[in-house]
Amino acid sequence: MEFKNQYGHVTLQHESNIIIACFTGYINERLVIEFSSAMLNRAKSFAGAPWGYISNSKHAQAATPDAEAGFVDLTKNMIKHGCIASAYIFDSSLIINQMQHVFKNAGLDFNIRNMLFSNLEEAKSFIEQKITEPTI
Repeated sequence: MEFKNQYGHVTLQHESNIIIACFTGYINERLVIEFSSAMLNRAKSFAGAPWGYISNSKHAQAATPDAEAGFVDLTKNMIKHGCIASAYIFDSSLIINQMQHVFKNAGLDFNIRNMLFSNLEEAKSFIEQKITEPTI
């Protein structure tokens, strides 16, 4: 699944119980709204089973303020819909700081640095471990 505008685009796919998004360019509110809707619909197919999210976005440049607010809403909804782990592949310090701001505004005390990975394989391994580890 792919959503695009003249400044950026996002693709969405899933492998088992992992949703993988790939953002490129500049992300605006419309892209976040379309992506969020598709992602949460995809999460419903997991039928309540825990799932994880990976943002494989080395080529993302920045999100507009409205897009950032959309990511706050999406982050809250992901948790409500069973997402138990997220991993991020970013090269931009601006994007890293924006995502940390999203967590803060979503009321989450997460440190983005603990969820940053250099490649998709590392991110998948992290998510798979989180999804399958027993809860106490």
